Amino acid sequence: MKTLGAVALCCGLSLLAPEARAKEILPESGALGDTARRLLLLDGAHLGNRIVAVGDRGYIAYSEDHGASWQRAKAPPAPLLTAVFFVDGRNGWAVGHDSVILATQDAGSTWTQQFSAASEQRPLLDVFFTDAQNGIAIGAYAAFYETGDGGKTWSARKIIEDDKHLNAILALGEGRLLILGEAGTILLSGDAGKTWAPVASPYKGSLFGAVVAGDGVIVAFGLRGRIYRSTDGGKAWTHVDNASQATLMGGSRLPDGAIVLAGAAGTALVSRDQGQSFVKVDTGSNRAMSHAMLGAPNGALLLGEAGAHSVALPLSR
Repeated sequence: MKTLGAVALCCGLSLLAPEARAKEILPESGALGDTARRLLLLDGAHLGNRIVAVGDRGYIAYSEDHGASWQRAKAPPAPLLTAVFFVDGRNGWAVGHDSVILATQDAGSTWTQQFSAASEQRPLLDVFFTDAQNGIAIGAYAAFYETGDGGKTWSARKIIEDDKHLNAILALGEGRLLILGEAGTILLSGDAGKTWAPVASPYKGSLFGAVVAGDGVIVAFGLRGRIYRSTDGGKAWTHVDNASQATLMGGSRLPDGAIVLAGAAGTALVSRDQGQSFVKVDTGSNRAMSHAMLGAPNGALLLGEAGAHSVALPLSR
């Protein structure tokens, strides 16, 4: 998920850190303290009790207490990081601007750079691995890189004819993958990414992410608060009513089955019926949120312009 960078690209939104924050120098490692609340965080991943988040100016942070406090990971200098993915409890990858790809083998405490292509000027917006060796990174202007050796080498490949942004990649199970992108782009693969086929889209605007519900239904979301469901593995889509028109940028399915989405203007939505309907969550903020994930018990952790922001979730519809 993963998508303030994508939204900035596609919509011209200005979601970069304020000038005062941009000049702030963070410790190379160790506790971040109050600075974490002013750090732009775009995406995060759960590793048991640990949360690893990425964002502004290549910063990577991790928390062991549901996001109440944060430590800065040791990582090489990097531009804005947009997405992070862990294939197991130790091995993970982060991607971002300049087509940078970082990797960790110790649950996000330390990172090394595997790849960068600054001259191509194509930010990477999402990353996914089927196992510790085979992975895909996608991004702006149809960027598509793949590896079969754990990221030691990355090869570029063109999977669509035009240069639409590829915003999110999602596993559907049994080797099936889904990519969502600019101008309603929907691509499906049934062979773990070897081949891709376009799908008729229900929407001509950009789609920024998707979540697989507990019953296997896919819930996709994007510009102007648009939400769509697919009950047949992404081939056909139906519209889901949403009173809010705030762009939705990221989301997750929580362990209890709830689907939580986050977006512009402090927007957060929750569904407890496999994405058939959503209710608004009071976040107490008007700052842009880029990702929603499990937080403290009965709550969600929202990542975005104001760092990590905890909210309570309604227990029922």
